[in-house]
Amino acid sequence: SLDEVVMVEIDDKVIEASKKHLPSIAAALDNDKLNLIIDDGIKYVKAAADESFDLVIVDSTDPIGPAEGLFTVDFYKEVQRVLSQDGIMVTQSESPRFNNKVFKEIYETYRGVFGVENVHCYLAYIPTYPTGMWSFSYSSKGQADPLKFDAEKAEAFAIKHELQYYNAGIHQAAFSLPSFVKEMIS
Repeated sequence: SLDEVVMVEIDDKVIEASKKHLPSIAAALDNDKLNLIIDDGIKYVKAAADESFDLVIVDSTDPIGPAEGLFTVDFYKEVQRVLSQDGIMVTQSESPRFNNKVFKEIYETYRGVFGVENVHCYLAYIPTYPTGMWSFSYSSKGQADPLKFDAEKAEAFAIKHELQYYNAGIHQAAFSLPSFVKEMIS
């Protein structure tokens, strides 16, 4: 049901390397609905029209070096501006075990921009990431809540598309946080 996916990548070498070394993932780079832009994502968002996106996914590296600007209040305010009234921003938000200071700061920043009730943390376990436990954020401009979803529809989607990981139970479980994570972001 997507009309267009805009992907902004700062480094064209990432695209080349993905096509060469990750062909099954990179196959989506040839999708007709993809508008691939090689540019600075911060600059792109700043120039984008108000309420021009329903969903913004920030798949950044850690908040150091060139990616540092992707972790600022100014950038998140710009993302909120370009989101539609019910728009959602999803980001990686570090490991609550490995870099808990940055993890806490990220959630304080998101909540300062989107409001406490509109920011949700969820976890996934990725063995190649530090500690294996990695966090992601779901921040909504409107009243969207990731736990108010149609579980039957999600399950049917997972089955229809033969998804290997995602299903309705995984969706719910991802937002069920360990006590130490809840305490860190409360």
